[in-house]
Amino acid sequence: MSATLRYRGNKNNLIEIAKTLDAFKKVPEKYTETTEIGGTLSLISRLLIVFLIYKEIQYYQDANLKYEFVPDTETEKVQMHVDITVAMPCGSLSGVDLMDETQQDVFAYGTLQRQDVWWKMDIEAREEFERQQHLNHFLREQYHSVADVLFKDVIKSHEVTSQPEKEHRGHGLPDEKYDACRLHGTLGIHKVAGVLHMVGGAMPVVDMIGDHLMIGFRRLPSNFTHRINRLSFGQYSKRLIQPLEGDETFVADESTRVQYFLNIVPTEIHTAFSTINTYQYSVTENIRVLDGDGSSYGSPGIYFKYDWSALKIIVRTDRENIINFTIRLCSIISGIIVISGILNFILVSVQKKLLSIFAPQLLHIRLKESPENTPLAKPHLFKEAVAPPTQLVVSNDLITNANIMATKVEAIIPALNKTNEQ
Repeated sequence: MSATLRYRGNKNNLIEIAKTLDAFKKVPEKYTETTEIGGTLSLISRLLIVFLIYKEIQYYQDANLKYEFVPDTETEKVQMHVDITVAMPCGSLSGVDLMDETQQDVFAYGTLQRQDVWWKMDIEAREEFERQQHLNHFLREQYHSVADVLFKDVIKSHEVTSQPEKEHRGHGLPDEKYDACRLHGTLGIHKVAGVLHMVGGAMPVVDMIGDHLMIGFRRLPSNFTHRINRLSFGQYSKRLIQPLEGDETFVADESTRVQYFLNIVPTEIHTAFSTINTYQYSVTENIRVLDGDGSSYGSPGIYFKYDWSALKIIVRTDRENIINFTIRLCSIISGIIVISGILNFILVSVQKKLLSIFAPQLLHIRLKESPENTPLAKPHLFKEAVAPPTQLVVSNDLITNANIMATKVEAIIPALNKTNEQ
């Protein structure tokens, strides 16, 4: 069995005890005086409080950014998002592989999906691509000027996705053959130097050299004109600059080698409630036409050579914690209330002083109309005014009798003094 305690006293006493412990006792309304100055100052102070609280919240949200550079010690795989359209059919692309310094199998990183599309884009898609292209070119040129704005936008929006949005298939006639190949997907790569290459196809050819048969390979016609829709690493966000997104390169000679050298920098963005792990990169382009006489080495194609920075950038807002922010808001509110009360006291005192000098009759009327002089504000005065007159008479008789007795005592005192002298 469990025993319970029950209070058997009067519960009203508990309420009275709680009332006596109230540290925020209210002044009865009948003892307060309202004035035009007080009402005006109250309205101004409340508007000022609302304005300052709004500005403080806005300043708290739009705090400055703080950048830190620390060694990157993480070794897990990183997602590489690819969406590239090459202006030749998928059958003409023989090799789309990724290799790095670990020398693992090319299929260990995942594969890119091939999708036959038309190279020509419809009007809406073309306008969207050109808009993205102009925006990325502008951001690349003005990156150091707008970096803070972009990072703040990422922190406020929290808009990150594991994979970018898919693009459409382009535009062409229903009976027209596809003339382009879209390569898209996500690869899991190591944090070591590597290369993603896309080369043209070749078909075997048998030649007769003397009495011997020689099997060789002849390159198929290739067109390495390409459009980069997506090329990013880690968590994807539209508000981060990806230098190659929106890039379109036209290649006239099929013996052209297009190389992109990427330097990837890990970036960690701290928001109010989460952390975004993404990557930025800088890029250098090199387009070179290979000579047919063998003086130039290499194979035609598109190559993305990447390497990693040893330092990681940590981006966080340089703002105080929420407790200090709340204390500052409370101090603003209380400070305005106290200052408005002091101003109200000073202005009312000056007003009464001026009225006593230049308009005493008006001051007398206002004093009569004040709450402290009204019968409702002082009910005990009203009771004294309607008290029975007999009580006043009794009090007057007692005073009169006391005065008469005091006069008689003063007359007796000189006679007593003469008797003592004799």
